Amino acid sequence: MNRNSAFGVGFLQQNTGLFLQTGGVLNYAYAFDLGQDISLAMGLNLLGFRQELADDRFQQSPGAGLPQLNNEPSFVLQAAPGIQFGYGNFNLGLAVENALEYNLTEGDQNNGSDEKIFLGSTSLVIPVKGSGLFEEGYIRPMVFVKTVPELDTQFGINTLFSTDQFWIQGGYHNFFGISGGLGGTFFGKFSFGVLIEIATSADLEAADPSFEIVTSYHFRAPDLRRKIVGFDIEEEPLAEIPEKKKKLSQKERKALAEAQAQKEKDSLIMIANRKDSVAMVQRKAEEDENARIAKVVERRKDSLEEIAKIQAERVREKSVIPREGERFEEAVISEDVTPGFYLIVNAFGTERYLELFVKTLSEKGLNPRFFYRTDRQLNYVYLERYDSMQEARKARDSKFFGKYSETIWIFRVREQ
Repeated sequence: MNRNSAFGVGFLQQNTGLFLQTGGVLNYAYAFDLGQDISLAMGLNLLGFRQELADDRFQQSPGAGLPQLNNEPSFVLQAAPGIQFGYGNFNLGLAVENALEYNLTEGDQNNGSDEKIFLGSTSLVIPVKGSGLFEEGYIRPMVFVKTVPELDTQFGINTLFSTDQFWIQGGYHNFFGISGGLGGTFFGKFSFGVLIEIATSADLEAADPSFEIVTSYHFRAPDLRRKIVGFDIEEEPLAEIPEKKKKLSQKERKALAEAQAQKEKDSLIMIANRKDSVAMVQRKAEEDENARIAKVVERRKDSLEEIAKIQAERVREKSVIPREGERFEEAVISEDVTPGFYLIVNAFGTERYLELFVKTLSEKGLNPRFFYRTDRQLNYVYLERYDSMQEARKARDSKFFGKYSETIWIFRVREQ
């Protein structure tokens, strides 16, 4: 439904055992962001099914002294809640099957604690770098333990490799055997997959394989939590960008942006005070072109060369022609951001991933900064701001002078 909630609908049919059960299952889960890298997800499976004896040819003897089974069909509701704690890419979960059972036909018949099935699991998401079909891929190994009343404890491992377009999985379960599956996502909305389990246990060698068919439809484009670094955001429709999670108020964000802008302005003033009078002449050029040129001629012996340099610089400031294949963007934005050429290394629609990415760069010895663009609802993370395209290109082409090896692109903030 969105990056914090999901629901599912399923069909249920149980053909083996003492009862025949036919019905459906509804499930819903919601994830709470408790802070940087910390999350708590809670979910509930609600099952409803018609239950009847698998073979009514068997008739019990009332005098046998055994509990009498009800031969009439009944309708049963079952609830199975679950909870999962997440820290970074590590997850720890617990689910309870048969937590509550209610027979609508016979009245309240909770099956008691001795029928509860507990399932504990732990998993780790490992991002995998790739391109094309393998872009945005990750591997998720998961280990689980299951306690079933009157049976031995069950355990197993399952490993999933998934991308935006397909997934492959395999696993082992000590009670049943091995499993394997695959599936794909089509048109970015519809997913379809299959899973087969093959009995390898000595007690179940004669059992037929078990099959599952899984299908789903994404009402919104998924906001994958593993997507920390990505440069295709600007090509996505704005309607599909997840809603910005506002940890800071608008007033606090504006104050932070103003403080950052003032810091940059103060830095520029300090640099200007150390430079010669040419910088002062350039700042006054918009007010009086003739006066600016006269002052340059008066202060510089090589006035003709200086005038040509200033005029060329003005032409470059007014219009920047991107090179072939060069990633460049320019815009006039409503926020109070100092005009110039910014080395952009990422853009985020949610603050959680913004904070994580900035923290990662800081740990590498860089000094990342960012500004917020309201019309795109994105935070742009940049390494440095320059006054000219020439300086920005030099820094980008040198991979920020050897300090940053990932993709860098240039974003120009124009004066309003």
